[in-house]
Formats: sequence, C-alpha cells, structure tokens
Amino acid sequence: MKYEFTVEDPITEEEALARVAELGWHGLAFDVSIDTDEELHWHEFAVEAWVISGSGSFADQHGNVTEVSAGCHLKQPAGHLHRDLAGTKTRVVIGTDLPVSEWTQPINKPPE
Repeated sequence: MKYEFTVEDPITEEEALARVAELGWHGLAFDVSIDTDEELHWHEFAVEAWVISGSGSFADQHGNVTEVSAGCHLKQPAGHLHRDLAGTKTRVVIGTDLPVSEWTQPINKPPE
C-alpha cells in the first residue's frame, strides 16, 4: 500500500481541522512524543495528517525513513504498515474516515 507525502507551507491547527471537515472526515488534534522507536503497525482507518509544529520521522515496512516538520501532509490508506521513530515531537491534526468511537483496540495493530 502506498502513501502520499508532501511538504506544503505550514498551516494552523484551525486550518487543518477545516480541511478535515471539507473531506467529511473526523478530525482530531494532539501532540505526538515518541521516546523509543515504535513497532511496525497499521490502523483500520485511512488518515490525512498535517504536522502543525515540531519535527520527527517515521518509517515504512521497507525501512524507508521520512522526516517530518511543520507543513508536512500525509495521506495514508487503512492498513498501511509504518512506525514512528524515537525523537519525534510534533503537534498534528489528523482526519480519519472512521470516527474515534468506531476504532477497535489496540489502535496500533501488529502486522499479520
């Protein structure tokens, strides 16, 4: 599964939440702070995410590392294998095609 990653001009949290609303998706803003590399995992929902502030990195199932900072925009399909890497400290806005109330646990699902 492929994901799309672009670097745009930084936007505010409010602007990102407005973009989520335009998609008709469910928005959430939160801080990400990763002290140790996460295990490879996937989510049951598709995501569009904007980095509002901070920096960090994530890796895909092939080990390709992507650096992120304010202005980065990610489109990730449900089921995409990835992991956030140590040192990531960001404020993000995500939009998902499933409301939080429908997410099953664990949110980070292990590879099958």
